[in-house]
Amino acid sequence: MKFLNYFIHPVIDFIYPPVCCLCGKLSDREEMPVCRPCWSSFASLDRLHPVWKEIKFRFTAGGNVADICSCYLFETDGNLQEAIHLLKYGGMTSLGVRLGSDIGRAMLSNRELMDADFIVPVPLHKRKQRERGYNQCRFICEGISRITSIPVAGSILKRTRYTQSQTQLSISERYANVNRAFEVPASMRLSVKGRSFIIVDDVITTGSTIDACAAQLILYGAARVFAVSAALAR
Repeated sequence: MKFLNYFIHPVIDFIYPPVCCLCGKLSDREEMPVCRPCWSSFASLDRLHPVWKEIKFRFTAGGNVADICSCYLFETDGNLQEAIHLLKYGGMTSLGVRLGSDIGRAMLSNRELMDADFIVPVPLHKRKQRERGYNQCRFICEGISRITSIPVAGSILKRTRYTQSQTQLSISERYANVNRAFEVPASMRLSVKGRSFIIVDDVITTGSTIDACAAQLILYGAARVFAVSAALAR
């Protein structure tokens, strides 16, 4: 390890200097791929923030999601938006793990979340996962699990219908778009009954996707379902 620190890493830094993927400035290799100042620029939020309150109210009014947890406010054209874009489409999966670690630390003070049995990534349709090559939410789950030790259950839910992007849809259109788009496979249904689950997404906007996932878990007897994300959007 000392050999790596004193000889190999300096050579690598000389040939491939560590550069932040957001601002382009040199940074410490330990900060890669986003430097500390850029990461600190993400707008944080807590349960007193109006966006948090609005999204939690929408979830709890629907009756499927008991509580939420998130770390950042999603701002258009901000550094966080760029980081999530690189996570989803640029192959920078380490950003997902890092975001998940932030979520995990935010969860530590919430006993109900910490008592959950499993973490569940919002599933991609097999066609979209084939196109992208991975599910970014799975890496966020990995980061959460590293902090909380709650196991990831990646097979509890599957997406059965290919849906259009939610970006340009109204709230009602988003709910209709994901209606019956998820299911609990028959082989997993007995594993759901009486358990508590945390559904994980990168960004929660209206909550329609997570609500559709939660409805399926509740249908097969889940005790409680929670929603967490890296960010909440207005």
